[in-house]
Amino acid sequence: MQLNQNDIIESLQQTLKNKRQTHLAFQHTNLATLQTIKKKLDVYIEQREKEEEEKTVALTEAQKVIDNMMEKTGLSRNDIAQLLSQSVAKKTPKRLRSEKNTTDTTDVNASGSTQKHYVYGDHNLSWDGQGDVPEELQELINEGFELSDFEVTRSL
Repeated sequence: MQLNQNDIIESLQQTLKNKRQTHLAFQHTNLATLQTIKKKLDVYIEQREKEEEEKTVALTEAQKVIDNMMEKTGLSRNDIAQLLSQSVAKKTPKRLRSEKNTTDTTDVNASGSTQKHYVYGDHNLSWDGQGDVPEELQELINEGFELSDFEVTRSL
């Protein structure tokens, strides 16, 4: 059974919380290995402390900007909290091609069936629904669009 990184960290944390378990885990580890582990952890701790300090500075700056905007606009903290908690309205994409333009590229099938076709992007890119979703289309979906927003039904 393969452990994932979170399981390993959790197990290590549980071991280190208990002095006896820590002793049992490391009693046969040589001193050089323990020192190497310590050095690596020290470097990581230093890096994390720096990141936390940078985050604190960024949050302080953001708070100053928000306070300044509140002063200028007269908004309260409750007003700002309400604005932040409102869900972003779902984006409505523009139809990139009109229905009459898509008929120019209609594929004809003897069965007379319809095929889904998707048009997206700034350059009217298209995808026939077969294979992997193109990267640019996937990015739009990740932003909150639905695949159906880009669908153009084609008669075959």
